[in-house]
Amino acid sequence: MPEPVKRRPYVSALRKEQAARTRALIVDAAAGLFVSDGYARTTVRAIAERAGVAPDTVYAIFGSKLHVLTAVLNARLAPSGEPSVMDRPEARAVRDEPDQRRQLHRFAYDMAAVSARIRPVYEVLRTAGAVEPEVGEVFAEMERHRLAHMRQLAGWLARRGPLRVSRNRAGELLWVLASPDVARMLCDVQGWSQAQHAAWLETMLSCALLPAGQAHPEAAAAERTCR
Repeated sequence: MPEPVKRRPYVSALRKEQAARTRALIVDAAAGLFVSDGYARTTVRAIAERAGVAPDTVYAIFGSKLHVLTAVLNARLAPSGEPSVMDRPEARAVRDEPDQRRQLHRFAYDMAAVSARIRPVYEVLRTAGAVEPEVGEVFAEMERHRLAHMRQLAGWLARRGPLRVSRNRAGELLWVLASPDVARMLCDVQGWSQAQHAAWLETMLSCALLPAGQAHPEAAAAERTCR
């Protein structure tokens, strides 16, 4: 009996590369449509046409329009393909920073950049969730994950020194102050720049989380106000 023909490794690698490229094209096309047209008016056919693929290809890769939207969000949360936003090099730098004040500085400026990337898509998911139960469930799950991540961050901070509040409360404060909703109000409504948002976030977190007298020097005035 003849031996089965073995696929050459480079053929498999090429197919994986092509599949990844197709997926990226669909995600990029969908991102523009979701933001410009909204979730309800964006169809799988429109996504496929903009990406230059067949609608069946979109369904074969993602399964549904909702999964396309979550793929867009994940791509903006972790552009390099990390399994979690907390696995990114920027997040690991916060984790490994030995100084609490520097941890908050790193986190605030990283989170301002992340927020700028995800806010348009986050808003699509939030508003669609108000009228479509399935989307609302995904949004609620995403918020639960975000809270879990902020509690993880609170643990990183607690390992470097005392906190003004309990670790659990610190996670809740991080979840609120670093939320895309707050960033939307400051940047998209009030017109703050990303740098202004980052500096404000560092100040507020330093004031809320670090013991009196240990806040970042630039947050001294805000800390006195918080007392």
